[in-house]
Amino acid sequence: MSRLDVGGRNVNVREHGDGPAVILLHSASSHSGQWKWLVERLGDAFHVLAPDLHGYGGSGPLPDDDQPYFRHDGMIVTTLLDNVDGPVHLVGHSLGGTIALRSALEHADRLASVTLIEPVLFNLLEEIEDPTAQEHLLLARTMRALVRNGEREGAARVFVEAWGAPGGFDAMDARTRAYVMRTIDRATGDWSAMSRRAPGALTATDLGALAAPTLLLCGQNTRPSMHRIAALLRAAIPAIEYQEIAGAGHMSPVTHHASVNEVIVAFLRRQAHCYGKPAPTVRPT
Repeated sequence: MSRLDVGGRNVNVREHGDGPAVILLHSASSHSGQWKWLVERLGDAFHVLAPDLHGYGGSGPLPDDDQPYFRHDGMIVTTLLDNVDGPVHLVGHSLGGTIALRSALEHADRLASVTLIEPVLFNLLEEIEDPTAQEHLLLARTMRALVRNGEREGAARVFVEAWGAPGGFDAMDARTRAYVMRTIDRATGDWSAMSRRAPGALTATDLGALAAPTLLLCGQNTRPSMHRIAALLRAAIPAIEYQEIAGAGHMSPVTHHASVNEVIVAFLRRQAHCYGKPAPTVRPT
């Protein structure tokens, strides 16, 4: 573990290996530990940097300044980029996928590739008035109401089961349940910043500027809204590859990590050839 100063705030970063830099961005109410299997898979062939986003894991809280989450979490990526050499690979899941995409657009000259795993870009659905946007809007309203009434356990249960299976929250161990409850305020606030009405919301037109090789992954059994977002991304991003993870839902990097990581590693190795370098030797499964 290492500590990073980002705008005067401490950010916890898991760091491992040596080689081309890979930045891993986790999902909401999670932390950098969700990438432990991918870090093991990459071995020492890559320089892996996995930060805890603001308010998660061992990092300090998200600043309370009315700025959307992506302004501050994006600064984490910018600071990491400033501390490494050469083209960087970005990998982001869910909430982390939205940050990875924004960072890719902002730092196009620094990127080797982008991997997006079900980025929760609900604003794209609202932009075209897609009916599946109602999933996000209902979830956001419900969580806000529960948190406002001090019912954090109820909000945490709704959140977890929206992305997993019924009973998923109660099936967690006590420590994990407590962590989700502790971070549910941040997760609830993030939902408001995913609206097309939020300051700085991305549009489908913006996505056309992403020129880096891009991999998009989606769970076969994820929510309909995620499949629709994936379809919009595939139509908007020029150099995009798409793969569906058989049998997986939204949390595929955790529940189906072997399948997900195999696809990611193969994609990262292919990008090495684009720069005329030998592909890194990655630890076998």
